[in-house]
Amino acid sequence: MGNEDKRKRLIDAAYKVFVKKGFTNASIKDIAKEADITPGLVHYYFKNKEELLFSVQNQVQQQYHKNYDDKNSSLSPMNTLQEIKSRAEKDPDWYRWRYELYSLGLKNVELQQEVSSILKKGRESLSIPLQTLVSHSEDTNEMASILVACFDGLALQKIVDDNFEIDRAYDLLLKLLEIYLKK
Repeated sequence: MGNEDKRKRLIDAAYKVFVKKGFTNASIKDIAKEADITPGLVHYYFKNKEELLFSVQNQVQQQYHKNYDDKNSSLSPMNTLQEIKSRAEKDPDWYRWRYELYSLGLKNVELQQEVSSILKKGRESLSIPLQTLVSHSEDTNEMASILVACFDGLALQKIVDDNFEIDRAYDLLLKLLEIYLKK
């Protein structure tokens, strides 16, 4: 196994451990065990747990945002909403990861910048499909920020409450968005 493979394996393992235990409760030993790599090798690839945290975030961010970059913006706005909604059920760990980072950013000034960057990238990735819909493009960033808040909030409700009707909530969100777009 090459260096890049081991690094990727550690990032994947860290993601699983951070989602399950939380960053604060996760140890390098836990991550190494999940990756089936010795703990000493973790420090060969990452100087500390924070660097590993940022590497995990980079990978997670790239995975989802590649769907929305300029070269790949063929997703329709409706498909974009469906893909985002589906994450709460198909990949709840993605949201658990976000909430973990939000919590860390609220408690740790050094991580606050990273959380701010995550939210900014989320808004920017939504702005691309919105620009084709919103006639007054000066509102796209604000609309994207409202949608990010809705997506995160609706996913949180679905993850903690199996009875939460996420489909109905998204249907209403879509109706509200359509009303806004018609004005």
